[in-house]
Amino acid sequence: MIAWAILLFIAGMVLILAEFIVPGLICGILGGILVLASGIVAVTAYPDYILFITVAEVIGVCLSIVLGMYLLARTRAGKHLVLSDSQQQDAGWVAADSNLALVGAEGKAFTPLRPAGSIMVDGKRIDAVANGSFIEKGSKIRVLEVHGSRVVVEKMDLE
Repeated sequence: MIAWAILLFIAGMVLILAEFIVPGLICGILGGILVLASGIVAVTAYPDYILFITVAEVIGVCLSIVLGMYLLARTRAGKHLVLSDSQQQDAGWVAADSNLALVGAEGKAFTPLRPAGSIMVDGKRIDAVANGSFIEKGSKIRVLEVHGSRVVVEKMDLE
């Protein structure tokens, strides 16, 4: 009787693994049914070990799924699902260059900055973020930091 339980369990694990190679839910469902049937056969033969049998089958199914994902990533179809290249900065993958010449520049708030808005510096409209408090339209501002496309400004005190 235990030989049937082991045979059904192994067949179920193989079908669950096959689901990762040939998707369509049929192999996975049949594999789950076979694993469930192996549990029923094992529990009817050894009812005192129901907890051990259940835990062993759950661990087996989890290991089968992890192994299936590992194998899927190494198949030709799986390699099309995974990005193999990285976007390096020296290859031109930069979202926006930092214009460090703006640091310390003075201008006016073109729109209210609550906290984001637009500023005018040297006749150019630039998207910016207020550092701390809100800045009203027309207020004099100073650029504090530039990180890529993020320009941080503060309101200048009128003395």
